[in-house]
Amino acid sequence: MERIGVSPGGIPIMVPKQLHVSLKVEGLAPGRANVMKQEMLSAGGEVAVSKGTASCSVETTDAIISGTLSQFRILTDKLRIQSFGLKEVAAALEDALAKLGRREFVIEGRSRSWTLGARTLVMGILNITPDSFYDGGRFFDAGAAVERALEMRELGAEWIDVGGESTRPGAEPVAAAEEIRRVVPVIEAVSSRGVTVSIDTTKARVAREALDAGAEIVNDVSAFSDPEMAGVCAEHKCPCILMHRRGTPGTMQKETRYADLVSEVYNYLHSRLEYAGASGVDMEKTIVDPGIGFGKSLDGNIELVGRLNEFRTLGRPILIGPSRKSFIGATLGGIGVEERLAGTVAVSTAAIMNGANILRVHDVKESREAADMADAIRGEIFSEKTGHGDSAAF
Repeated sequence: MERIGVSPGGIPIMVPKQLHVSLKVEGLAPGRANVMKQEMLSAGGEVAVSKGTASCSVETTDAIISGTLSQFRILTDKLRIQSFGLKEVAAALEDALAKLGRREFVIEGRSRSWTLGARTLVMGILNITPDSFYDGGRFFDAGAAVERALEMRELGAEWIDVGGESTRPGAEPVAAAEEIRRVVPVIEAVSSRGVTVSIDTTKARVAREALDAGAEIVNDVSAFSDPEMAGVCAEHKCPCILMHRRGTPGTMQKETRYADLVSEVYNYLHSRLEYAGASGVDMEKTIVDPGIGFGKSLDGNIELVGRLNEFRTLGRPILIGPSRKSFIGATLGGIGVEERLAGTVAVSTAAIMNGANILRVHDVKESREAADMADAIRGEIFSEKTGHGDSAAF
């Protein structure tokens, strides 16, 4: 609009009329859904509901509300003065739209901070294990692990994710004492050299020792399954990553069917964020991960990447970890783990274009270059759509 000479005062008025949004609301009583549908229709939008909603012959229905931002504003203004609990629905819709429009996050660590949004952050994987699916055993020696961490920093990694227990499908659990023995010396050595470290663990005891050794972030693939983990993160005031995983490494690939994959993953992450907040964790320090490869089928992993944008309404930065995983090999004709670099870069690029803020990868150099290109393209698309980055319209 700027290029064709539209008045600067008119751009914020016109943008909400041009941006189209679809939001899903689950579990509405038919009466509520019917009111919403009529109000949105009167504004020129649409609400899709299940058959039988109009006659109230169903107990509940999900609703997909579609319209421009201007139409959503009309809808929420009308719902706010309605009964039947629609005031609360209006508030939820307004909250989702505000989160959808958020383009920048500042994650405050204990000694530094990171701004996510315009630039994708790259997290380098460092497995101090003998049995990880790709680099197991390569960096089991502490000296080799420290050298690899420093190398990944030079290649462009902002964080090094250190783990002492494999989370690959079928992996055996490791005792906390052994996990600590593996990771703490490496964390101490790496963090003392100014490298940011996250600890990849599901155990509160390990997280505490790692944080005391210099780690800045906790990456918990079980999203606080250890009842003490949230308290450790709250006490240390550290950022934390909450991931969706069904089951354990030993069981997670035995049942990968979902009635609605994205809905279940979304609702799980939403509930874990609420749990974290109720446990004293600063919500501005939380990051979500849909758990690519953790209890999902090949098609499920691809669906999550393609629909990653839907997780933006959680209002938190999104991490994705597709690095050299089996669904890439299966999609590309059964190729082995050593041949999956190009596929990983393709998935990572698609994820960035769909809203990912952080990549967790083995191949830092290639991922950093791909992220820089995707960020440049995404930035240009965003500026074209919203008047050079003005998200106030949301």
